[in-house]
Amino acid sequence: MYQELFDPDYQNRMTAYFADVLAPKGTIKQFKKNTLIDPFDADHIYIVLSGECRQGLISENGNERTFFRLNRGTIFGEMDYFEGARTCEITHVMEKTELSIIPRAVLEESLRESPEVYRYFIHSIIRKYRLLMMQLADARFNDSIGIMASILLRIGAMQEGHDLVERTVIKRPYTHEELANNLGLSRPTVTSSLNYLKDKGLISLCDKNIVLEKVDEIKALINSYW
Repeated sequence: MYQELFDPDYQNRMTAYFADVLAPKGTIKQFKKNTLIDPFDADHIYIVLSGECRQGLISENGNERTFFRLNRGTIFGEMDYFEGARTCEITHVMEKTELSIIPRAVLEESLRESPEVYRYFIHSIIRKYRLLMMQLADARFNDSIGIMASILLRIGAMQEGHDLVERTVIKRPYTHEELANNLGLSRPTVTSSLNYLKDKGLISLCDKNIVLEKVDEIKALINSYW
């Protein structure tokens, strides 16, 4: 399923183009951990060169909903850029991060020289649409345990580049707060869902990393829609 929706080979070609070909044409800037990036206009593309960011929405009372995680070679600002209007998405710097900021004039010249590059931007937008589609479907079709099972399998599959068939270590630690922001669940609900999976022997922890112990049994908890 995930390999069909998130082609790892094409993803690698896209990120290589953004990081290695397009990024040197922009302005390189460093951003400290916990910086919020809220562009004033829709005239720039941002390329992550190192570190990690998350992108989503923050309400007036400080609640956050994460949509995407961004690491090397991924971009943000592309939907605003092509629509021509700034929206309300906020990018949160999770660790010290280096970005290349590409202004409209530079990108337009690159697109004129190599029109096929449009495909990489389309791929980035479609990939984000599919991630949002899955988040919405999980919220509608699954209970909290099914939602947790689904996101853990998705993280593991996208990390490995293929659908999971055996024990898998999720290589990046996730806090309960991060998972809550990503899933639209409360932190206590995330904790209870993870404890349920641990009590059933379906997951374990190794050096703060979640280990998917029984992939097939985790899959069985999901009300599948694919």
